[in-house]
Amino acid sequence: MTAREFSADQCPSARLRNGGPLLEAWNGLRALLVPYFPENLFRYRTVQPRMTPQRWQEISAKAPMIGMSWAGWVPGNDRGGRQFRGDASFPIFLLVKTPLPEDLILGTDTMPGAMGVASTAVHALNGRKIRGGTVRVRSVSNLESCDWINDRTAIVTMNVVVENLAFNERYLTADMPTLTRLEGTWTFTPGDGVVEDVVFDTESRSS
Repeated sequence: MTAREFSADQCPSARLRNGGPLLEAWNGLRALLVPYFPENLFRYRTVQPRMTPQRWQEISAKAPMIGMSWAGWVPGNDRGGRQFRGDASFPIFLLVKTPLPEDLILGTDTMPGAMGVASTAVHALNGRKIRGGTVRVRSVSNLESCDWINDRTAIVTMNVVVENLAFNERYLTADMPTLTRLEGTWTFTPGDGVVEDVVFDTESRSS
């Protein structure tokens, strides 16, 4: 019988609880977007996996808005060893509003249009390197959410993938022995959940 790698009284570290490499990729994507969509002009919101039209109305009350979500993490062809490595998908939503419906596509002097935010976001993200992997824009659509909004609002939906995202096994192994037992629940520190100074080595592979 193979011995357990960690003792039974050890629990996931705070870095894993916060999202591990997924959170690192999330933070990397946001860092790429902010220079092109500054936070003093664009409102950033977290978009839940399942949305109703009513919920969309709540989070899209102010525009322009950048919404971020997480959809999946699909392993690649190399599935050997303990290492989990694959493409992580992060839907990104770019919301704009204009007084006149005919201005939604091209925009105005005071509000970017759907084509403007779409092309800017593609330029900001596609092919960029972040800590965790390479960013690829798989699709851009102005139609997927059209039934959820009024005729003076446009939501550009992007399927953005961080390719080859993986855990750093050396980092996890070094971190786990310092943990303490949790009595059936996790506690979280208030804040935005940003993990600082965490490097996930996507090039290393476990044997």
